[in-house]
Amino acid sequence: MKAEVVVVGAGVTGVLTSAALFEKGIHNIVLVEKNYPGSGGSFRCATGIRASFTSREHIEVMKRAIELWPAISAKYGIRYSRDGYLWILTRERDVEFFKKVVEFQNSRGVPTRMIGPSQVQELVPTMRTDKIIAAVHDPMAGKASCFEAVLNPLAVLRKQGITILSNTQANKLIVENSAIKGVLTSKGIIHADQVLVAAGGESKDLLKTVGIDLPIRNIPKHVMVSETFKPLIKPLIIDWSTSSYILQLLHGNFYIGADIPEEHDVEASNRLEFLRKAARVWSAYFPWLREVYILRYWTGYYDMTPDHHPIIGPFKEVEGLYVAAGFSGHGFMMAPAVAEALAEYMTGGKPVVREFENLNYERFAKGEVIKEVAVFG
Repeated sequence: MKAEVVVVGAGVTGVLTSAALFEKGIHNIVLVEKNYPGSGGSFRCATGIRASFTSREHIEVMKRAIELWPAISAKYGIRYSRDGYLWILTRERDVEFFKKVVEFQNSRGVPTRMIGPSQVQELVPTMRTDKIIAAVHDPMAGKASCFEAVLNPLAVLRKQGITILSNTQANKLIVENSAIKGVLTSKGIIHADQVLVAAGGESKDLLKTVGIDLPIRNIPKHVMVSETFKPLIKPLIIDWSTSSYILQLLHGNFYIGADIPEEHDVEASNRLEFLRKAARVWSAYFPWLREVYILRYWTGYYDMTPDHHPIIGPFKEVEGLYVAAGFSGHGFMMAPAVAEALAEYMTGGKPVVREFENLNYERFAKGEVIKEVAVFG
């Protein structure tokens, strides 16, 4: 099989990048997926979309993503709503820290604001606020359907003739004279002029086959989902002191995550510790949650880099080879901007957002890592 581009990984990044490349005139694309499209982080994510970060790179990339989400939503019929984020603060030291964070975010054009418990109550009337000292409200943030964000563009790509190989393992990259030549898969070799590796934490193993060692480690994360209810909670709410969060999905379920101690690069497994913590934290804010049935509990991974920022773009070592991995829990939200940037790279241009160029693989060897602290869950 011969292709202009092979994309390894049919999550939201791989799918939207394939769509962006098609729009730029690259039509012979093969999308390779180990399991089924969306089966990695895309279908396990909290669906949140925000620019309320603490690094210039994250903020500028996410501002662009938020500009693009409405158009992507309209084009592919993806449910998207801008219901905001609330960062709940219960410790004085966190209030002082977030005052500085808000000042920085405002300076970069993100309209976050410090609010008090009474304003929290106005935004979430069913929430207890007696332990809340203050909160940060991000009105620009929102959420989108993770299922529709993968499946709807994928259906369009199928109609356009893009080849999608599910249940196909990418085993090895083929390189000759420092240039990519294709991918060896469980179904044979796919010859290609360009290859994008967008396979989450498994990107590391595939790139090792050509001597590239991504500084990515997988850490297990836990989520539970309730039965469905009428709309009760609009914003995604983070309890900063416990690194826990809750939101009501667009189809009515409550989606609850909480951080518990985990080792890197171990198999994710269900933990009673997670259920206890998540129930304790959120039933204190919403006592009625004690009566709610939990329907599902699943685990997934954050593919983490040392500086909590993704690795995006070309490799100097191998012509025609590109990567988008190490999103550290933020891949879904920035996918439209990442797809746009990769399509520019892969057609000889440069990203609209210049900060993408700081997210290169070489930054780790150069010691040019970026700091981000607004990571939770």
